[in-house]
Amino acid sequence: MHRVFARIGLLIVLAIGLSSQAIAHFHLVDQADGLFDFSQWQSGAGVVRLDGRWGIKWQQQLAPNDWESVTPPWIELPSTWDQPSALESVKSGQGFATFTAKLINLPNNVRWSLLIPEQSTAFRLFVNDDLVAEGGIAGVSPASSAAYSGNQFIELGFLPAETKLTWHVTNFHHDSGGPWQSLILGPYEELGKHYFLNTFDQAIVVTLALLASLFLMIQYFIDRGDKASGLLALFAFIVALRIGITDNQSIYLVLGQLPWQLHVRLLYLTMLISAPIILFWQHYMFPVELSKKLARNIAYGFVPAVACVVFLPSLWFTTLLMLFQSMLLAAIAIYCWSLLKVIRHKRQGAMYIVIGATALLITILHDISVYSQWIDNSRLWITYGLLAFLFSLGVNVLFLRAKQKRQVVSLSEQLMVANKQLEARVAQRTVELAEKADALEEANDKLQVLANIDGLTGVLNRRAFVEQLEMLARAKPKVALLMIDIDHFKHVNDNYGHVVGDQVLKRLSSVLMDIKRENDRVGRFGGEEFMILLQDISENGLDSYCRRLLKEIHDIDFSDIAPIEGITISLGTTAAIMSVKNIDQLIQQADEAMYYVKNHGRNNFKHFSTL
Repeated sequence: MHRVFARIGLLIVLAIGLSSQAIAHFHLVDQADGLFDFSQWQSGAGVVRLDGRWGIKWQQQLAPNDWESVTPPWIELPSTWDQPSALESVKSGQGFATFTAKLINLPNNVRWSLLIPEQSTAFRLFVNDDLVAEGGIAGVSPASSAAYSGNQFIELGFLPAETKLTWHVTNFHHDSGGPWQSLILGPYEELGKHYFLNTFDQAIVVTLALLASLFLMIQYFIDRGDKASGLLALFAFIVALRIGITDNQSIYLVLGQLPWQLHVRLLYLTMLISAPIILFWQHYMFPVELSKKLARNIAYGFVPAVACVVFLPSLWFTTLLMLFQSMLLAAIAIYCWSLLKVIRHKRQGAMYIVIGATALLITILHDISVYSQWIDNSRLWITYGLLAFLFSLGVNVLFLRAKQKRQVVSLSEQLMVANKQLEARVAQRTVELAEKADALEEANDKLQVLANIDGLTGVLNRRAFVEQLEMLARAKPKVALLMIDIDHFKHVNDNYGHVVGDQVLKRLSSVLMDIKRENDRVGRFGGEEFMILLQDISENGLDSYCRRLLKEIHDIDFSDIAPIEGITISLGTTAAIMSVKNIDQLIQQADEAMYYVKNHGRNNFKHFSTL
């Protein structure tokens, strides 16, 4: 496993190196109302974001030959037209518009290209009089429009010194519409290299995430008790899916494009589902710092949001984006709070996860700000956050594996020393036993006692209890069998851990031993199930014994180990003349009476004869 993560680490370093080359150098040009002046731009200066004031014609689709000069009103792009700062009057999120601008003083010896990031939700772009790119169908009504997703890279070739851009943008499928990301113009080779490396960058991250998901899922199937690996495998798969269907959509390049309605639902679902998953993973990694109850309550809060995305039309659930992002920020805050507790408690190996998770959280917050237009448009960072998180996970696993290896070596050395000491003691003991036969008999008696006693509670184990029933049955005595089951014992283990659960079993056993009579027997039948054999007891005496037992157990004090107010039991009894043939029948009767109590309110007792 450590070799796998070492190789993944090398791939991450390679991907980061390629990613640093994938970031294009941007150059600013003079920009006035509707004009971009390239007179100061030279080949090699970098690519240009066409950010600035464009002319806009709301609810119109102008043909390229319908205008000669760019005229107001103006809109500052990139922006959506429903933003208060975009236009003098706020427009509806649904509608269509024509955006116009001119590029002047373009060099005539440059082979140009254009990168069109995803717009909301359909567009048509003309350069001079030529249609050069389309995304979806930019119609003038919901029926005549179709949404699209993904970035587009197009070659424009050589352009005249003065070039006009006519850009139709339509939205009838999303709550917020318009050109929310920048058009990027640049030389074909430079911008093409940026687009290719960015696509390769995303593909590497998707591959790494899928590999990590595969290895973690295999580990989970090998050890089903390792729920943290299963959850982390699911989280890695979701992240791979989300990165693969955004920006240049590396997954769609391989598997084909999904319908837009399914695509946008996947975007929202991967955002919403990832938060509860990572919180449950945090619980299983550090249960003291993040309780299962808190993680479960947060997950319940995300259920209605997921239902909205699954069942509502896109126009409806996209209006809830701010609410969804607020929920995500709240979950992130809780996760960060648990990370601070992890740091304060100095959990071994946790610092690596904290560093990687911090980097991932920063990139998530940055990308939320970009999508919400809280900050100026810039490249999304989630790719690098995921790389950092995967790398920190690999380092954490290597650290834990190395520590476990050191512990195994240390334990092996201690075992060798203990074996040598044991061999010496066995040799000495053998001499002593050879001299004293009674010492051997005494040792055998002690071993027999240990074989009959439950190691945790000190009462008879199931086998020994049944053997004693069989021995007593030869005399055919009148007996009462009591079957006891602790109510809601699973909640104790889930909320306070198995160590506290073991203490509860011990204290319960102590009470059972304290109130038993000389000829009675107490045994542990299962995890939280106990049996008591009472001899020579009347019906009234059995009632009194059961009531006393319920009270004694309810009054057990656990305040010194956990905030448990007390425990209750479900108690079933049966009374009969016991013989060798009816032992199993009596046990079954007591068990049925006990389950009757469990199904009718618990914290009570029931005699089989009254069922």
